[in-house]
Amino acid sequence: MLIIRLIFVFLVITVLVTFGLYLLQGDKKYLVFLKKALKFGLAFLMLVGLMFVVRRILYV
Repeated sequence: MLIIRLIFVFLVITVLVTFGLYLLQGDKKYLVFLKKALKFGLAFLMLVGLMFVVRRILYV
């Protein structure tokens, strides 16, 4: 559970820093990286959710 929280915190920090860099410099590469980071975060969230569901089903 600690690893999941750490990854979430690092993802939030990454998104905030990347968005701040985009606002300061206006370069589109930061938006592309931001989209990739958000896709990774969403995929990770879905994977963790699926693991919790499978655990609840198999634990009975």
